[in-house]
Amino acid sequence: MVLSRILPMTYCVDLGRAIVYAGSPQYSAVVLFNPAVSLVAIITLTVVCLIVGTYFYVRTEKNR
Repeated sequence: MVLSRILPMTYCVDLGRAIVYAGSPQYSAVVLFNPAVSLVAIITLTVVCLIVGTYFYVRTEKNR
């Protein structure tokens, strides 16, 4: 459960489900999070991964 909340794909799939099931009676049974929460999570995790990845890339390039 904790690992699935850390992975960005969870929020991407949930956002896709929210778009597909919008207006249908199954929406509340299928969608886990509010679409705004999913979008914020995707943006936040993307920025964090870019910062961490950039840091490690620069560090390895300096150590050449």
